[in-house]
Amino acid sequence: MRKAATKTLFKGDDGAVTMLFAVCASLMIGSMATTMDMIHYEMTQARMQMALDVATLSAGADLSHYATTTGTDLANWQKDARAYYDANMPKGYLDLVMPDNKFVPTVTGSPATGQTIKLSASGSMPLMAPYIFGSDTTGGSGNGTGTGDMPTVGTVTASNAALRLPKSTLELVMVLDNTGSMSDYASSDKTQGTKIAGLRAAASNLVTALFNQSSNDSYVGLVPFTTMVNVSNSLNSGGSWLTPSFTYNPLNVSLADNAKVTQSGWDGCPVEPRDASGNLYPKAYAPKSVPGFTPFYYNVPSTGFKVTTYDNSSSCKVVSTTTNMGGPLTLQNNGSLTYCGTKNGSTIASAWGQPSTNSPATTTVYQNGNTNTTGSSNGPCGIEPATFLTRDSKALTASIGRMQAAGSTIIPTGLLWGWRMLSSDWSNAVAGSGNGWISTDSTLPRPETTQALQRVAIVLTDGQNDPGSASGIMPMPSFNGLSGVGNNVLQAPTLTRTNGTSLVNGSMSSVTDINAFQLGVCTAMKNSGIIVYAITFGSDASSGVAQQVMQSCASPGNYYHAPTNATLDQIFQQIAGNLGILRLVQ
Repeated sequence: MRKAATKTLFKGDDGAVTMLFAVCASLMIGSMATTMDMIHYEMTQARMQMALDVATLSAGADLSHYATTTGTDLANWQKDARAYYDANMPKGYLDLVMPDNKFVPTVTGSPATGQTIKLSASGSMPLMAPYIFGSDTTGGSGNGTGTGDMPTVGTVTASNAALRLPKSTLELVMVLDNTGSMSDYASSDKTQGTKIAGLRAAASNLVTALFNQSSNDSYVGLVPFTTMVNVSNSLNSGGSWLTPSFTYNPLNVSLADNAKVTQSGWDGCPVEPRDASGNLYPKAYAPKSVPGFTPFYYNVPSTGFKVTTYDNSSSCKVVSTTTNMGGPLTLQNNGSLTYCGTKNGSTIASAWGQPSTNSPATTTVYQNGNTNTTGSSNGPCGIEPATFLTRDSKALTASIGRMQAAGSTIIPTGLLWGWRMLSSDWSNAVAGSGNGWISTDSTLPRPETTQALQRVAIVLTDGQNDPGSASGIMPMPSFNGLSGVGNNVLQAPTLTRTNGTSLVNGSMSSVTDINAFQLGVCTAMKNSGIIVYAITFGSDASSGVAQQVMQSCASPGNYYHAPTNATLDQIFQQIAGNLGILRLVQ
């Protein structure tokens, strides 16, 4: 009777449509149920893994409370581990069921040689799809017993491991903004002092906190930066890392002071390597790399510098026109030049020219400075030199205390030299004696494969990249350690801007382009295994762009904003606490 009724139903159009709709509806509902099961599983597994990661780290630290890892001590430690897990995994989360025997904490090794902590968890979650497609009547977890049978529960697992060592080696570099805006106050509360004062205090306190931790074998370095970094105290100018020639207008230029031209020697600021096509790359390089670094030199244009001398009359008659083909320049104070007419007030009586023994009333402009200064204290290279990795806290705090606020901002320059302080290619053991960082320990920086080595960089700025004025006789974007000297080209074909376009035609006058290069450097550093902490400091750093760039620069979870000096000190102390001896390895 049923067979005949079905046949009759299919003979009619209405019956066929009804049956087709029923089949399709069943498939749609089943697909939705399957999708919900997948989402349910992913959410449950992610939460379980997170809780297990927290429990593993917490249980590892908890080992210090127990004298042994056997008997009662082991049992109590395992209870603690489960409690850490339960604190972050609510019971019955999305209907997950996990019996006690499915949570397995183990510890192997000894405190003297190192311990490995492993945690695993396994539970079951109900599935919706089997109720649509047909369930396994045995209630199994994956083996149906007949056609159309499906398991009614799914298994969710998570596991990890952590390495707890009795002693870890920390190599930390502080890459710190020393630009002119650091002389401002961080906030309206001026009682806390200027930003540079707050930075000196916070950085000194960080050094003290790190060296007071007996469990860490800590080495700390310092890289103050503006548009460039001064490495005069940390690298030998005669080493293979530096090419002792000036590719840009080398006339009258030398690494040492010239007896006839005062203040003509090199002061310690290098220029990034460029290949034959003029391309820059976000690389740590090595002392043996080709092309190498070149010394920074504040020079006249490669085509020469035109000097026009006028008489002192109101008619501004041209007396002579000469062209300087090389530097350094000299400021002539003998009144041979005035600006014509009323231009700029017609009060300046000076001229730029070459040093001359016939003109005693001259001052040679510091070749590492700029056209507005005759001394190193205010020039772009007149910044506190970098301090290589050391355990000498007094030397570090003394260098921190000498930091001054002056100049413009190019953050990637500081990051690149911070990276080199953490790259083993720059150790004397690898580069050869006299070619790497100046240190009593030729193995610093340690090889990246060194067990329990933590390589960390803290980068701080009080604003976004600011290369300085793009106009003037010698525009600042054309004279810095990143772009070289003589032009403002930022040509980095391996990198892209946020809009996806390539930096093949970048400019040092473009903040967007410098930001793109900075993020390229940060990515490369993190890919090399360096943990990056990034901090924006003060109300001037509250812009969305500045914070977004620094947040993208940091390793996940390691970005901070410090609106005040007091907050900055707290952040530095928190970072010091994070640099522990326990790490997840799985």
